[in-house]
Amino acid sequence: MALGQEDFGLYGLIAGLSAFVAFFNNLLSSAIGRFYSVAIGAAQKNPEEGLNLCREWFSTAVVIHTVVPTVLVLIGYPIGLWAIRGYLVISPGRIDVCVWVWRFVCASCFVSMVNVPFNAMYIARQEIAELTIYGVASTTCSFIFILYMVNHPTDWLLGYAGGMCLITAAPQFLICMRALRIFPECKFLVAAAFQTRRIRELLSFASWQFIGMSGSLLKWQGISVLVNKYFGVRVNAAMDIGHRISSNCMSLASSIQGAFTPAIMNAYGAGLYKRAEYLAYGACKFGTLCILIFALPLILESEEVLHLWLVTPPEHTKMLAICILVDMIVDRTSTGHMILVNAKGKIAMYQAFLGGAILMTFPLAWFLVELGFGVLSIGAAMIITKMICSFGRVWLARSLVGMSVRLWLSKVFAPLLMISFASILGGIFFKYMFIASLSRIFGTTIIVDFVVLSGAWLFVLDESERAFLSMKLLTIISRQKRVN
Repeated sequence: MALGQEDFGLYGLIAGLSAFVAFFNNLLSSAIGRFYSVAIGAAQKNPEEGLNLCREWFSTAVVIHTVVPTVLVLIGYPIGLWAIRGYLVISPGRIDVCVWVWRFVCASCFVSMVNVPFNAMYIARQEIAELTIYGVASTTCSFIFILYMVNHPTDWLLGYAGGMCLITAAPQFLICMRALRIFPECKFLVAAAFQTRRIRELLSFASWQFIGMSGSLLKWQGISVLVNKYFGVRVNAAMDIGHRISSNCMSLASSIQGAFTPAIMNAYGAGLYKRAEYLAYGACKFGTLCILIFALPLILESEEVLHLWLVTPPEHTKMLAICILVDMIVDRTSTGHMILVNAKGKIAMYQAFLGGAILMTFPLAWFLVELGFGVLSIGAAMIITKMICSFGRVWLARSLVGMSVRLWLSKVFAPLLMISFASILGGIFFKYMFIASLSRIFGTTIIVDFVVLSGAWLFVLDESERAFLSMKLLTIISRQKRVN
C-alpha cells in the first residue's frame, strides 16, 4: 500500500541481487554453527578442552567473517550496478533510486555477515529466547515504520530501503556486544585465529555445502530474472508477496529447527548417536507440523486473505503463494536428515545431489514457460524439484548416517500426509458453507488446526513425545494457578 505495486516489485528485484551475499552468509553460518555445536557437545566429556576448542573456532570464524564479506561486497557491488543500469527491466526514471536501494541492501548484508560468529554462538548455546526478543523488537519497529509510511504517502522506495537497513543492522550490534559479555567461548585468540588447519577444515566443509546451497541460490535468482524477463515487475511483486507469506509461516518452524539443530549436533559431538537420530526424526515432525498450522488455512483462504491484506493484489499472487507454501511444506519433512548428515561432516555426495536437484528448478521452469504454460510453470517446477530433493535427502541419509527410510515413511511422512488431507477436506467443507469474510477465515483456521493438532497427537507423536508435552502443559497450568 505504501510503495505501490511497481516499487514493491522493484524493491524485491533489487534486494534479490544481494542473494549471493545472503547465500554466503547462510553457508558460513551453518558451517561455523556445526563446529561450535560439536565442540560444545565434546565439552560434556572434557569441559576445559571443549571451551578452548570453541574459542579456537570462534577466532577462526571472526577472521573469515571479516575477510569474506569485504571481498564479496567489493566484487558484488559493481555487478549489481551493472545489472540495475544495463540488464534488468527498470524504467529510466527509477534507475538512480534503485542504485541507492542497492547500496542500502549491500550495507545491511555486510553487517549481518560480519556478525555471524556471534549469532551462531547464540544458536549453538541454545540461547534462543534472547534472539527471539531481538527478532520481535525488529518486527515491531518494522511495523511502526511501515504504518507511518502508509499514513504519510510519498515516494517511499528509497526511504523504505534506508529504514529496513537501519532496523536490520541495529540488533546485530546489540547481539555482538551481548555475546562478548555473556559467552566465555567468545574470546578472540590471536594464536588460533590464523591456524591454516582450522581455516582449511571450515572452508572444506563450507565448500561442499556451497555445492548444495548454490542450487537454491541459482534457483531463486534464476526464477526472479525469468519472471522479470517474461512477465514483468508486477509478477516479481507477486513472487515477493508469496515469499513474504511463506517466510512468516516459516518463523515458528525455523525456531523449532533452530532449537533442534544444536541439540542434534551436541548429541552427536558427545557420541550419543541414537539420541541424535531420535532428535532428527523429531525435527522432521515438529518442523512440518508448525508449518501446517499456518500454511494449510492460508492455502484454503489465500484469496480472501490477500484481498483483506492488499485489497488488489498483483495478478498470479494467489497461485504463486500456494506453490511456495507447498514447496516449503515438502522441504520441512526431511530437514532432520539434513541436520544429522551435517553433524557427521561427510557431506560431499549428499550436497552434490541436493545442489543438482534444486538447480534443475530454473531450467525446468524455463522449459515449461517456453512450452506456453505461463506463470504456472514456476510453481510446478518448484514443487517437482523439491519433492525430488526431499526424497533424495531421506535416501542418502540412510547410507550416510543409518536413518531408516521405512521408519521415516511410517512415522513421519505417511501420518503427516494423512492429517494434511483430512484437515484440508474439513476446511473445504466449512469454507463452502459460508460467504467470504474475516469470520470465515477464523472459522476455517480453527477447523483446520483442530484436525492438524488432534491428528498429530494421535498419529504423529510417539508416547514419549506426548508425555513430554503433557508434562510441559501441566507445568504451565500450575504456574498460572500460582500466579492467580
